[in-house]
Amino acid sequence: MGCSPAGLLFRSGPAGVAGGENRARQRAGVEVTAIDIPGYVIRREVGVGGMASVYLALQTSLEREVALKIMSPALAADPTFSKRFLQEARMLASLAHPNIVQVYDVGVTQSQVNYFSMQYLANGDFAQRVRLGLSEKDLLRVLEGVANALGYAHLRGYVHRDVAPGNILFDASDTPILTDFGIARAFSQTARITSAGISVGTSHYMSPEQARGSDVDARSDLYGLGVLTWFGLTGKPPYEGADGFAVSYAHVFEPIPRLPPGKEHWQTLIDKALAKDPAERYQSAEEFIAALAEIEPEAQEEERQEAPTRVLKRDGLQAAPRSNEAPTRIGVLPAIDPSLLRNQDSTPAQAAASRSVWPWVLAGVGALLIGSVGYLLLANRGKGGAGESTVTATVSPSANAQASRPSLPTLPDRGAQAASQASPAEAAPPVDALGDELFATELDMSTVPTVLDPVAELVRLARIDLAGQRLTNPPRTNAFERFSLALMIDAKSKVARQGIFDVAKAYVDLAEKSLGAGNLGEFVDYLAKAEQVAGSVPDSAAEVGQVQTRRQAEVRKYLDAAQSALADLDSDAATAGFEKAIQIDPGNQAARSGLQKAKGMGKPGYVFRDKMGAGTGPELVVVSSNLAFSRRETTRGEFATWWRAEGRQKFSSAAASCRDRESIFRSSRKRDWSSPDITQDDSHPVVCVSFAQATAYANWISTQTGHKYRLPTPAEWEQVARNAPIAGCSSANLADATYNRVFETKNGADCNDGFAATAPTGRFPAVSGVFDLDGNVREWVAACGKSAALTASCREHGTRGRGWASIASKEQLSDANDFAEDVSMNSLGFRLVRELVQ
Repeated sequence: MGCSPAGLLFRSGPAGVAGGENRARQRAGVEVTAIDIPGYVIRREVGVGGMASVYLALQTSLEREVALKIMSPALAADPTFSKRFLQEARMLASLAHPNIVQVYDVGVTQSQVNYFSMQYLANGDFAQRVRLGLSEKDLLRVLEGVANALGYAHLRGYVHRDVAPGNILFDASDTPILTDFGIARAFSQTARITSAGISVGTSHYMSPEQARGSDVDARSDLYGLGVLTWFGLTGKPPYEGADGFAVSYAHVFEPIPRLPPGKEHWQTLIDKALAKDPAERYQSAEEFIAALAEIEPEAQEEERQEAPTRVLKRDGLQAAPRSNEAPTRIGVLPAIDPSLLRNQDSTPAQAAASRSVWPWVLAGVGALLIGSVGYLLLANRGKGGAGESTVTATVSPSANAQASRPSLPTLPDRGAQAASQASPAEAAPPVDALGDELFATELDMSTVPTVLDPVAELVRLARIDLAGQRLTNPPRTNAFERFSLALMIDAKSKVARQGIFDVAKAYVDLAEKSLGAGNLGEFVDYLAKAEQVAGSVPDSAAEVGQVQTRRQAEVRKYLDAAQSALADLDSDAATAGFEKAIQIDPGNQAARSGLQKAKGMGKPGYVFRDKMGAGTGPELVVVSSNLAFSRRETTRGEFATWWRAEGRQKFSSAAASCRDRESIFRSSRKRDWSSPDITQDDSHPVVCVSFAQATAYANWISTQTGHKYRLPTPAEWEQVARNAPIAGCSSANLADATYNRVFETKNGADCNDGFAATAPTGRFPAVSGVFDLDGNVREWVAACGKSAALTASCREHGTRGRGWASIASKEQLSDANDFAEDVSMNSLGFRLVRELVQ
């Protein structure tokens, strides 16, 4: 433990500063620290973690070099961090295994500094081995050693949770050693050191369940082994992204990547180790090791001569510190020449005097440094957003590291994309505000361990995206995906749920703006997005319903306009209205059928109705460019409406007699349209109606609809009837066997149409879209006599067609008759036509 460089990130809360060795220490090459651990002589700092620093020290009682891990003084006051620090030490002390770092001593000084000493590993880490070139044979050896260490820890109830290359170090005999159990946790532990829903670990090596903040077990470590395997084979992690959250997202949702050519023989192991579902992974370290045994190492073109692994000395890994790259930490003073500290020729009294003075010097300089950095932090906080104070630094990873002065990196959990698009209040302060000494080489934020509430952070970022109208794009760094991921982590999060609905509402607002600008296509697309977003949340019927209601309101507006255009026979306006309704709601059947009508409007065969008060007029079919026929004879029900409205007042005192079966000898004034002495209901054609009554009814319909209705002329009637087939019992209601039986006659045909008298209108096949031109009832036509033009002085009027009492063998459809205008018969009715305005 200890040689692995790592980034340091102190968040608001337990205050801390990460910095670099100052120029004096660079010149000297020897450190003096303000930390005094009895029994140890601290030589130099060799590594930095999220909550502690690691020093190379000499354990004086045994004269051996150790790695001394000392908790950050700024964090020691927090019981939670202290507990976690000591937990790591005790856990490591309980794990005696050749592949797990050894702990020698654990303690707390009188000044409440937590520390523990452990095995010093100076032979580099796994990442360095991979960079230098690692054969598959060596990779198998390392993986087996790490798997053995994990298996041992798992059997004792511990899960590591951070199996990363920097946590695999090597001892002098080149044995891989698993280190950094700082975030490990016992399976059975009931009191968490980290809260539920908190992601802990290095994002590149997190399992999907870790990324979600869910409970983890041994299979999470085996996932980390799979990532480690991928890294050993390719030199990079399987998933990469702009920040830690992007990488964590990929672990949860992205498919398992494919290995490059030449490494395919490892793919089966990778697929199983990196399975998203823990149940589909290796279930134990032993299973993983067994799978490793099946791997045949890649054959080399030339057999390489075995040579001992290079021992990577610390001095060979890190160049001389520079003023702008080495960390400066609280309690660490500038390096001073050793001769100033210890002079072997000095007397004991001089040495004692020296020792009595230096603590005061150390304390004074330390206080000065703390005050300076603290001032910078406070100044920076005033410039930052949302009251956050964040200072970042790294330890130089190698001698080849290039000094740089990067802009202050954004937090890994904020995401580079989101930060770059954030408001000025979110922007990081300039580098100059913190000074040159605070920065080393640029920090790789995606590798920094995160200890934070991902739900709160995702919601915060999502709200920034929402304000910036980054609703569902760009991928991953948008409001919808962040809110959704937060809800996936915590299904009970009300703020995440409401956030998704806010995204949906934002799309509705965009839809309204587009509609106001006349862009119906965008209106439709935005509403579809709103419905899709709202519908992604369980139990969101009410919110989805609101979007659908808004859509249908717009559809109804276009449908009403189109129907009105249909009534006016305005084909262009009707077509446009229906097409817009379909554009908004492609599945709307009313709009689709309306569009078909609009396209056929004005053409023979087009069927329509006029509005008439709260209802509609008779159903019409276009038969020519200027005329539409009523498809059915006027029914009793329709006639009764007129009779109640005005017919009774006009004709009750002048009721004409009604003939039964057209016989003048069976005429009676007691027989009328409401009591025709035949069986009828409101769906049957009205009978016992005079020519004057039929004309009055047509005038009333014209007034109600605003269009010209009348009786057809003989020529108009005959033009439509010309296409009628030769009538039989199946095509027309004429006198038949039923007629013979009911009226005790033999004049009717032997076939049977099922009706003794009238049948409901429309029961028999239509001719050119018109029902019952032949049979059912004879019909009045607008003629003087049989066929002459109608005049005001005319008292005889024509009829056309045959009725239910007509003998098919004696009459033809084309036969014409005429009767006095006050004559009515229970086999005589009428139908109307409507004039079309060009």
